[in-house]
Amino acid sequence: MFNPGRVWTVVLLSFCFTDGSWGAFPAYTAIDCTTPTPFDYGSADEGHSSTLENIKTPAGESIALESPSCPVCLSFLDLSHSPGDEFATVNTKKALNAEALSEYNGYLNYTVACKDSGVRNNRTVKLNDLNDNAPEFEEDVYRVQVSEFLPVESLVVQVKAIDADVSPDFNAVTYNINDMGGLSGATTVEVNVTGEVDTRDVVKISINKPSDVVMNHVYDTEIALERGLELLVMIRDVGCDIYCDAVVSFIARQSDSGSIVPPEDVKSDLRYNKHKVRMELQGVFGSDTAFWVVDDGQSSGSNRALSIGLGVGLPLAAIVLIGICMVMRGRSQGSGYECF
Repeated sequence: MFNPGRVWTVVLLSFCFTDGSWGAFPAYTAIDCTTPTPFDYGSADEGHSSTLENIKTPAGESIALESPSCPVCLSFLDLSHSPGDEFATVNTKKALNAEALSEYNGYLNYTVACKDSGVRNNRTVKLNDLNDNAPEFEEDVYRVQVSEFLPVESLVVQVKAIDADVSPDFNAVTYNINDMGGLSGATTVEVNVTGEVDTRDVVKISINKPSDVVMNHVYDTEIALERGLELLVMIRDVGCDIYCDAVVSFIARQSDSGSIVPPEDVKSDLRYNKHKVRMELQGVFGSDTAFWVVDDGQSSGSNRALSIGLGVGLPLAAIVLIGICMVMRGRSQGSGYECF
């Protein structure tokens, strides 16, 4: 049960777990600038940041890196070569990243072009996606405000985290309130519970059971009243009369809209559904359970005194006991008390 005025803070975590190995670089190749010499590296793990290729080149030939089909590929690469050098080196400017090449299905494609002859030597490497990205929430802090009358199992807040890894094996996100280790992202959810209770919305009933017994079964009592009335019930307080029988104060709401049902309507429902309500309460507290509606302006203690006075003054026959309740109903306006 939410309490108004409190701010609840929950830290949500999202996780994925890491595994992987590094590919073997550099490759040693040769081109003659007369016949195209393609080279396929095969697959290699992302994250490499060093020399990709050492190339033996013809003397005096000028070469360059090109990648018209994958412009972003060149952002990872740098060519070290001057005319007259026997070798050229293809180095990385930054670590190779499968996520940056997701548009190209993780393939890094580039060409070592011979400027004088126009021969193009294509290179391809398939980057293996590693689980190297922690999920990230869309917000660092989610702040929400809810009413204390919000029904059980209502949606309070919806959060979303995204894992940048491209592989379905690595970008699935698991949400948990507790830290599970591994690659994780975290966010904070602050729930501010609001709502002031108008005492005019409160309905009171007295149950012929000790208040501490009812207090220990508040949830079960709510469920019994909900089933009997077919309304949502929130118990606000469990007190006791002068005989220590329980006085239950509650608010009823519509099941569909959550709007508060006027107390007079609730009392009418209690009267109309008295047998069903009593049966549900008996399922919680036993077959001898009875309840009474406590009207405003009258204490449950004075009502109980009336009940006991009538009970002592009449024979304990079943038909007379029914008469007691009839008498009390006839006097309910003056006594503030009804027996069910």
